[in-house]
Amino acid sequence: MTSMPQMLTALREEDPAFDKVITVQRVERGEVVASPEAMASHMYVLMSGKVNLLCTNNEGRRLVIATLEPGAIFGEGALNGVSDPNVFAEAAEDCQVWVIPRSEARNMTMQYPILGWGMLQTYGMRLMQVENSLEDVAYKKLPERLAALLIELDEDGSGVIKGVSHQALADRLGTYRETVSAILRDFKRQGLVELGYRRIKLLDVEALREIGGVWEW
Repeated sequence: MTSMPQMLTALREEDPAFDKVITVQRVERGEVVASPEAMASHMYVLMSGKVNLLCTNNEGRRLVIATLEPGAIFGEGALNGVSDPNVFAEAAEDCQVWVIPRSEARNMTMQYPILGWGMLQTYGMRLMQVENSLEDVAYKKLPERLAALLIELDEDGSGVIKGVSHQALADRLGTYRETVSAILRDFKRQGLVELGYRRIKLLDVEALREIGGVWEW
């Protein structure tokens, strides 16, 4: 999906009709990209950054059900009129999204097949993430899942994870912040991590990989 933003940018520059219906929205990390109501009335194209789709229960507990990367298209409620009232989108990083109103979304998807293609790719990616999460919940305990998540978040291999709170980790794992904090303190006692404000340094990556069942092939 990495080429999707480039293709859409070129399309917008070449086609005034496409450009006319697009509204550009820039959102900072931690801010809401789209409320449940907005997800039902607009289609969104993620052009840069990352977005988490989250759901909440009656107690206000949050769960990240998908993490979307550039090229993802979401807000399918704008096409079929069906949307989950408990799901909303939040910026995992500073991001830019294009917003298409419901009145134009269906026609745009039919006129520009790249939008439908992007939505299908997004569905596939979200399904894969859900399957992986279900497998982890079924077969791994929370410390194992947290260790694997820390390895995943160390995207550049520097061993330093910045800008991620304990609450954000809890949202990814579907648990409570206090539980995550307790596990991280245990990791710290074992010499696996060093903790700071919105900063986690991985001191023993190989040990974390072993705990999380993450192997390099």
